[in-house]
Amino acid sequence: MKPAFAALILAAAALSLPASAQPEPERTITAPFTATLSNPNGLAFDLDDHLWVANSGANQVLELNPANGKVLNIITTQVSQPTRLCFDILGNLWVTNLGTNTVTEYDDLTVRGGHLIQTVSNAAIQRPLGLAVDVYGDMYVANNSADNVTAFHMDDTWSETLSIDKTGFPFGAPGCLAMWGQSIYACFGPGRGENAVIGYNVGEFLTGDPKELIVYNDDKNTGPTGVAFDQQGNAYISEYYSGTWVKYSPRTPSHPTVVMSEHVDGPEGIALDLKGHVFVSNSRSNDIAVFKTSGAYIRTIF
Repeated sequence: MKPAFAALILAAAALSLPASAQPEPERTITAPFTATLSNPNGLAFDLDDHLWVANSGANQVLELNPANGKVLNIITTQVSQPTRLCFDILGNLWVTNLGTNTVTEYDDLTVRGGHLIQTVSNAAIQRPLGLAVDVYGDMYVANNSADNVTAFHMDDTWSETLSIDKTGFPFGAPGCLAMWGQSIYACFGPGRGENAVIGYNVGEFLTGDPKELIVYNDDKNTGPTGVAFDQQGNAYISEYYSGTWVKYSPRTPSHPTVVMSEHVDGPEGIALDLKGHVFVSNSRSNDIAVFKTSGAYIRTIF
């Protein structure tokens, strides 16, 4: 086990800050960045409540001030058509690159351009459209064209490739991954009735026998591309095919409580800030729409 990860496993809960938590003051940028959203894909918030965007069409990862869209940092090193991104418990940023079928990891994110730690290249990575890292540093990649999910040990050696779960559900066209609590959530499609976001125990992925814990599926051809959670455990899912984002209560996983299509155009990512606002990346209109959790529209970041 990496020493840094071992020291921080007990602090993993720090990633689930209360909605009332306040972000740190925005740092001063001596030389302002300029960038334009181009086919924005995955979204993620860091612990300072800054928004990170896989700006796929420009081969960039952007750090934005979510309040005004100001660009705080741009990462381009080894970035090629980035699709999804996530943070580990060390605060390191991980990015899937569709153009090279790789995963890249960065630290020193307050430094201009960040610092590339490593590039993970493996034949098992095929059209990566999902990414998650657990508290032990194990990495999970959703291989969209291979219809499977590959788990890599913390030293980046191959661990397990899964194409079906314990119930026989096939991992068809996985489009996203996310960690929440002790579970990993995976987005699957295509086909009516097969589109679903399913939660599994993380440990069972590593043993190759994942059992379904919860299934978010309203029996529509939605094409899920992203999933995020609020402090109450409600699930928020971006849906590419149906051009919507939805909200589910874990008590009613087959009946969404919110369905939004306005200001949504080719959604590829979804994330919540510490204030509980919902951010949705629109790959077709090249913008990011912001909503209340009720579905009420707030503004758009261009």
